[in-house]
Amino acid sequence: MGLTGNRRAIIQQELNHCNKCGFCLPVCPTYLLTGSELDSPRGRLAMAEAAIRGEVPWAHEVGDAFSRCLGCRACETACPSGVAYSRVYEAARESLYQSNPAHTLPWTVRPLLSWVKNRRRLRRLIRAGRVVRALLPRSLRQLLPERLSPSTRHSLVATPTAAYFVGCISDAVYGEANDAAIVLLESAGYTVQIPTTQQCCGALHMHAGDRPGAEALARANLMAFSGELPVVNHAGGCGAFLKDYGHLLAGDGEWAERAAHFAERVRDLTESLDDAPQTLFFKGQGQRVALQNSCHLVNAQHIADRPKTWIRKVEGDQYVELPGTDRCCGSAGIYNVVQPSLAQQILDDKMQEIQTAQPDVLLVNNPGCALQMEHGSRATGGPPVMYLSIYLKNRLTAANPAEESAPAARE
Repeated sequence: MGLTGNRRAIIQQELNHCNKCGFCLPVCPTYLLTGSELDSPRGRLAMAEAAIRGEVPWAHEVGDAFSRCLGCRACETACPSGVAYSRVYEAARESLYQSNPAHTLPWTVRPLLSWVKNRRRLRRLIRAGRVVRALLPRSLRQLLPERLSPSTRHSLVATPTAAYFVGCISDAVYGEANDAAIVLLESAGYTVQIPTTQQCCGALHMHAGDRPGAEALARANLMAFSGELPVVNHAGGCGAFLKDYGHLLAGDGEWAERAAHFAERVRDLTESLDDAPQTLFFKGQGQRVALQNSCHLVNAQHIADRPKTWIRKVEGDQYVELPGTDRCCGSAGIYNVVQPSLAQQILDDKMQEIQTAQPDVLLVNNPGCALQMEHGSRATGGPPVMYLSIYLKNRLTAANPAEESAPAARE
């Protein structure tokens, strides 16, 4: 497999925990689509075990099965044995990347891992892509944003109480959402610092199997975010990977302890607002509001209810729970580019649920989800897609709406 003996032992330990019960099958999006055991977590684990033992070659069906996996980690929440499926998935993708990079990363996507390391260059390339949209492959063309939202934030402050992670796609495409998150943090009593040397979190590289690339980016971020400040971000996928730096660099000498400490400091925006020095109040516009939750915020960070709690704090708007609000939308890092057919089928199901619920606004909390849901909404005439941070910022109010309406209610 091309894995070190230590990593092979870790993977084998996870494989040994699987008792083949099948509890993971009903929550696996790809198994529900295809009905194939090879597209289920149980089937993929069995194939990985056979590959480790040398019973089957690490190619063809084994590689295809893991390439079709979203990596959404819903199986981990359903597993009664506590199998850390993501550890096996990461090793499988890494092995496949080492043996055949083109299998995990087609030529249309390969430059992306380099582009995201430079946010300004990424923004320029996205602008250029919009100009030549018709010449691009459909899998890339459909995901280009309608517009780029510029950022107006400042980078350094004198006495910060929180540091902010801007991300790569988030910063290049959704700078307005980053700005809104910082406004919320400052309104809640934080003083926010934005380290200028921070890099992409590395999640996209790890999804592709490029572990060395992910580790290099992690080390750069550890240096950028040295100190004791909480590290706040508003992207479910980025946050999950940042919180996993301790595992990523566990065997990396002097970096291991720094990575573990850093991971403990990472907070999602909603977690930071929960612990904020000041209370925030929001006044709605009488709208029905739905949420497409980030699957890594749900299944990896285990804070699925935090965004919903903050949406419900908006007086005057109505939160509408979608049946699949916590299920993967099909974006999954670069999945919607390398597996466009399966991703589109997952998205089609999402859009049917949204059309049934008829919300006025669809909220998201991850850049990949935002791009995917914007594509689906454009294609079906669905509701506008808005970042959770922008929604909350736009509804900030100085006073408690419930107290303002109390005298009128008594009359």
